[in-house]
Amino acid sequence: MSEKKREFVDKKRELMGDYYDLLDNLEDMELEDVKKTLRAMIKKDPDYLDPYLLLFEILLNEGNIFEADELLDEAYARALKLISDEKGQWPDSLEWGYLQNRHVIRALLTKAIILWGDQFVEDALAIFRNLLACNPSDNVGARFYILAIRSGMGFDEFDERFNKGGYYDDEILVWFDENHKKFPDEFEKWEAEIRRRGYA
Repeated sequence: MSEKKREFVDKKRELMGDYYDLLDNLEDMELEDVKKTLRAMIKKDPDYLDPYLLLFEILLNEGNIFEADELLDEAYARALKLISDEKGQWPDSLEWGYLQNRHVIRALLTKAIILWGDQFVEDALAIFRNLLACNPSDNVGARFYILAIRSGMGFDEFDERFNKGGYYDDEILVWFDENHKKFPDEFEKWEAEIRRRGYA
C-alpha cells in the first residue's frame, strides 16, 4: 500500500486583505508609513510572510542590506517551519492554486533567488527543486531557474537575458523547451507528472 502523500494548505490569514489594500495605496503613502504598517503587520501575525517580503525589498533599495537579509532569513525560517514535518521534510504538495499558500511559496522562492545571486548555488538549487517537486504546475517558474543553474548561468546573466521589465515572455518558454531535455535527472519525473495531470 502506497504511503499517503502530505499536502500543505496554510490557514486563511486575516491580514491578507489589509496587505492587498496597502499595495493598492502605496503610491499615496509616505515610505516611512509603509514601513511602519508592514512592521505592525509582522508583529500582528508573524507567520503571514508577504509583509516581510515587501519590507525586505524596501530595505534592500535603501541600502540596508544587513537588516534586509535578517528579515528575509526570518521569513524563510518561518516558511520552513510552517510546511515541514517533525523530521524537517517538505510536504509532497504545496500548491500555488491555494491562495493562502502563495505568501509561503513567495518567501521560499525569494530566498532561493537571493542565495543564487549570492553564489550559494547548491542551496538555491535545493529550494528550487523542492518547489518544483511539490508544485508541478510551477506557476513561479522554478524549472527555469533550475535549468539556468544546471546550464551554468548566474542569476545576473539569467535576469539580463529573460527579464522584460518585471515579467518573462515566451522567449523563456522556447529556451526551456529547447534545453531541458539535456538534464533528464532534473526534469523526467516532472514531465511525467504534468503529463499525468493533463498539462502536456
